[in-house]
Amino acid sequence: MTQLSKESIVTYLKEHPELLTELLPAPQNRGQKVVDFQRHLIDRLRREVTVRRSDNSELVDTSRSNLTSQQRVHEAALAISQPSTLADLAWMVANELPDQLDVDVCVLCIDHRAAWPQRQMRSALLLPPMLLASQFPPDATVTLGETGAAAEEIFGPMAAKVKSQALVRLDLGGNELVGVLALGDMKPDTFEPEHGTQLLRFLGDMLAIRLKQLIPEAFPVEEARWQNPEIG
Repeated sequence: MTQLSKESIVTYLKEHPELLTELLPAPQNRGQKVVDFQRHLIDRLRREVTVRRSDNSELVDTSRSNLTSQQRVHEAALAISQPSTLADLAWMVANELPDQLDVDVCVLCIDHRAAWPQRQMRSALLLPPMLLASQFPPDATVTLGETGAAAEEIFGPMAAKVKSQALVRLDLGGNELVGVLALGDMKPDTFEPEHGTQLLRFLGDMLAIRLKQLIPEAFPVEEARWQNPEIG
């Protein structure tokens, strides 16, 4: 005769959960001074099953949300590769990227030294490099959370409405040129510090590559300073 172990019984019941309902005894009334521990144990098991089902449901929802975010970022990366000029790329970031990423505002901020020929660009902000670099802790490429002191400089009129932001540092290559992709949303929980940053770093890398291709190499920092003393 095969001896049943606790583990084998638990395994069998997990594979046949419908048996639990059939095996449950009816509540017994044994008087006010007698506690039905069996009933308490069964109730606890039922609560644990409910919690496990809830956890599984949350896991499925999270997985679906991650897949949706991944698809949005990949589509945005493809869109970034299309514009043929720096001005067109900046326009696309400002006007099309918000819908693609499901956020309220996207702003492309560029080190003003890198965009001297397009100094009057309408769809991008040309800001001092110190302001851009100061938005990130040492060795960080992405910051998530509430807006900071530079919100008005970055988001302009939308700064008062933006409740959470994602700032992605863009390495523009030589002469320590820097840029920032700023994403803002009016919902406070869209970007939180504990959220993952891998997709945003991927998008930032794609944008930085395209920017380096479109920023004219004929105007390095030193030459731009010499031709236009106002830059500095």
